[in-house]
Amino acid sequence: MGLFKKIRKIRPRWWVNLNRDIRVFAHLFPWVMTTIMVGETIMASYLFRLAHHLWQGEPISPIKAFFAIINMTFFQLTFADMPSDSRLDIFPILVPLVGLPLFSIFGLKVINVIRIFFMRDERGQEWQETLVRSIVDNHILICGLGRIGYRVTKTLSETYDKPLVGINDVQSSLVNELIVAGLPVILGNTENEETLKKAGVERAEVVVVCTNADWTNLGTAVLVRKLNPKARIILRLFEDDVMDEIKDHFKVDEVISRSAVAATTFAYAAIGGEIVETFKLAQRDYVLAHVPLGPSSPVLGRTIGDVADEQDVTIVCHSRGQTLTVEPDPNTKLACYDTLFVFTTIQEMIELIEYGIEHHMILTSHHRQPILVCGLGHTGYRVATNLVNLGCHVIALDFETGRLAPRLSERGIVLKFGDMRWQSILTEAGVTEAMAIAACSDDDLTNLQIALRARALNPNIRVAMRIFDDQLNEQLCQTFGPNTVIYSTSALAAPNFVSAALNRMNMRIVDIGGKRQAIARVYIQRATLQDVPIAKLQQEEDLTILLHARNGEVTIPPPMETHLQVGDEIIVMATEEKLDSLNQRNQPHGN
Repeated sequence: MGLFKKIRKIRPRWWVNLNRDIRVFAHLFPWVMTTIMVGETIMASYLFRLAHHLWQGEPISPIKAFFAIINMTFFQLTFADMPSDSRLDIFPILVPLVGLPLFSIFGLKVINVIRIFFMRDERGQEWQETLVRSIVDNHILICGLGRIGYRVTKTLSETYDKPLVGINDVQSSLVNELIVAGLPVILGNTENEETLKKAGVERAEVVVVCTNADWTNLGTAVLVRKLNPKARIILRLFEDDVMDEIKDHFKVDEVISRSAVAATTFAYAAIGGEIVETFKLAQRDYVLAHVPLGPSSPVLGRTIGDVADEQDVTIVCHSRGQTLTVEPDPNTKLACYDTLFVFTTIQEMIELIEYGIEHHMILTSHHRQPILVCGLGHTGYRVATNLVNLGCHVIALDFETGRLAPRLSERGIVLKFGDMRWQSILTEAGVTEAMAIAACSDDDLTNLQIALRARALNPNIRVAMRIFDDQLNEQLCQTFGPNTVIYSTSALAAPNFVSAALNRMNMRIVDIGGKRQAIARVYIQRATLQDVPIAKLQQEEDLTILLHARNGEVTIPPPMETHLQVGDEIIVMATEEKLDSLNQRNQPHGN
């Protein structure tokens, strides 16, 4: 990072905001009217001075002539001050007729600009549009500031300090919060060409289209591509089975389904796993997962090294009590209630979950413990189908049938309709015998009520709950105690949109032990990493090698004795500073 960028990064927020506001104030100030008004006053002063000299026979200084015109404008010239030559009477008559309206309009405009400069709450769309026109360029345009757009915007602004502009169809509490934080927001329909132009779409570097309606998103993407052929377009879409066709026909760079991303996490939370982040390599899904070891876990008493080799996982961290160890000693024996952070495929992760062994016989027997999925919107639908794919017995509940319910029925999933918040409905659905319940409707309060009723009827049931508010999530986790996980689907999906917006689809940011870490793919090129043993890299501080791939063969955990070759690929976990350093060492010769 250059010195100038470092200086910019340490500037206090108030200074950045003040500098921005002054620039917008300068653009809003009525300079044209000021120029016309000053020009006309000077011209009138010159004519009055000339006429006074010719008709009155007395020379007058330019300053006195100027102030005389000002006084005439506001009727401040008394009869005693009037020139004796009657031919000069035309000036006190004409000057106010022209000057007074001009000064009045000018004054109102200046007062309005000054008022909104000092009173942030009074700033309307004129200020927002001027902000976009005056200081925003090569920005990221977020179309749709709902829960996804809100989180993507906050991350890009606070973590990466990117220039941003937002569009939303209506005012909302989330929009107001973003405006207060300094985000320029244009209110209007994202499918309207004028709205997009006001948001500077023609100058945007990236456009993230993430409203709640697929059809609106498609229409917006088409219009954006027409107005800006060079922009990267990131599209939110529910129907991810047509992603390739959408990319080809609509010239979209990335298509992301929020519900698809979140549903995987919810599904595995219901059976005892906790996915921290997902990663795709060679059409296979990999995860960084948080795996608690219960009393009947199959790996108790085994060493970390044995588990890593036998289960094909990289054990990134080991937690025991309050102690978290990154790159733990392979000889450490695992004990009950330890927790592992592992990087592996989804399939291998299942084998580490207590459910994988302990409940296998239950799941394959005639009477299987059900998992209840409440709320059959986009997320609930995908959670239910993911669980069925894992061989789970799923019972799906909703207030009433919807367009996705028949699809679930075709998969053999039992459907129940009624008020999911009622104990009678939950009891009828089998909550007292259920292994877990996933409350993933679109309404936070409904999800909370479902979880409370379920836990009252079955104190041992595992709860996976969907709640938007992060601070409330932490409080609820403490309230509900163990065997409870709470997620926000928008928080789960936001990193995918952020990575796509930054053109860093091969990188994810995670929090391990309170420390930000980046998980990234690194392709080995002709540089200093050529022929370096993996063991040597692994010894470097803030760097963990999670996976090694060569000629399509993926090895987890990576063999420490392997020497890196050109064309190899590794997945690493490192701090962002360490990753930058690694990428610099990996630059080809001549770059």
